[in-house]
Amino acid sequence: MRKIQKIVLIGFSIFLVFLACIYIFLGGAEKIEITKTTSEEYLLIGKKYAGKRSKKDFKKLMDEIANLVKTNQLKGTFAVYHFINPDSEQDTLNSMVGVIVNTSPQIPLQDFVIEQIPTAEIIRATIKSHWLVAPNPAEVNRQIKDFAEENRLSLSDKILEKYYEDKEIITEVAIR
Repeated sequence: MRKIQKIVLIGFSIFLVFLACIYIFLGGAEKIEITKTTSEEYLLIGKKYAGKRSKKDFKKLMDEIANLVKTNQLKGTFAVYHFINPDSEQDTLNSMVGVIVNTSPQIPLQDFVIEQIPTAEIIRATIKSHWLVAPNPAEVNRQIKDFAEENRLSLSDKILEKYYEDKEIITEVAIR
C-alpha cells in the first residue's frame, strides 16, 4: 500500500509542477502594468448590447464576434467597449463588441455599427498574459480605480478592452 501512495504522490507532484509551468508560460505570474497616457482615436465596428446583465447573452455576442474575427470575416483588434462601467451597481449592461480598424470601413454585416472613440487622457492597464490566466476584469478595474485615487484623477464610465492574439490585453479608461 505504501508503494502505491508514493507513486500517486510523485505523480501528483509532477502534475502540479507541469500545471505551474503552463501557468507561468501563459503569463499567469505577470503583474498588471498601469500608466497614465493619451489614447489614440479609435474606430470600432461591431454590435451593440444593451440589456440585462446576462453573462450568457453577452458571452454569446462575444463568441459571435470572435468567430467572425477567427474566420477573417472581420479584420482588426478584437475589442469590447463599455459605455457604462460593467462593475457598477446597475443591473443593465450597455456595451459594444467588435474590432478596432484603421480606416473607416463599409459595414460588412447586418446590425453592425461604427463607433468613433475620440482621443483622450486615459489610464491604461496592460496585462501580458493569455486570457485563460489573466486577472478578471473586475480586478483590473479595481487596480485602475486605485491608481486614479492615488493620483487624484476622476474616471469616466467608459472602458475599452482590447484583446491581442499575442497574450496581451489592454484596458483603457478615460480620465474626466
